Amino acid sequence: MTVAYGLVFLPLRPILLAMSPEALAAITGSRVALVAVGVLTRTGEATLWWSLPLAVLSIMKFHWVYWWAGRLWGDRVLTRLSGSTPRALRRIARAERLVHRYQVLAIAVTYIPLPVAREVLLATLGASGTKLRTFLLVDLGVAVVTQTLCVALGYAVGERGLPLLAEYAKWAGVVSIGVIVAMVLTWWRRRRADCADERADLDAEADAADEVSRRPTP
Repeated sequence: MTVAYGLVFLPLRPILLAMSPEALAAITGSRVALVAVGVLTRTGEATLWWSLPLAVLSIMKFHWVYWWAGRLWGDRVLTRLSGSTPRALRRIARAERLVHRYQVLAIAVTYIPLPVAREVLLATLGASGTKLRTFLLVDLGVAVVTQTLCVALGYAVGERGLPLLAEYAKWAGVVSIGVIVAMVLTWWRRRRADCADERADLDAEADAADEVSRRPTP
């Protein structure tokens, strides 16, 4: 669900950022959009009364899903989300150490650009027995603080940030298109490889059947 949501809005983000940062912030919780909202609020071109509250709720909208998955399936969902490779197991161990040390306050780490898988950490909180009410309250508190700081940053920058935002929106569109093309090519190559494997299996089965049919009947 979250992957599909991200794919749908990937090409739309730069468009919405250029047309209405408030809408982008409200729909996706984008921090860049909130910085833009702060800039436009400083210039009198935007308001915060509806975009900031919705941006707070939007950034945490799927967190409870991963918590619930961890609560239902425990450690099994961690390997399902992260994988079973040595690197993935290290990520799981890192998340478990954070939860063991900081308990529910580990949610704050998911809002910081650190090399910790957000989904794995949230699922670990569910698997560790964190209560849903506590989880949601802390998640809401951290979301309010971080999203408000993004708006404050944009407000402090003011008009000086407008050219930078315009440049970012332009290049974000190019990058989004590149990512989509790369994903389509990857899917196509994997599909070709899967089809080739299926044909090879069918040919092997046909050869085996022919071999059996050519054997003399005793």
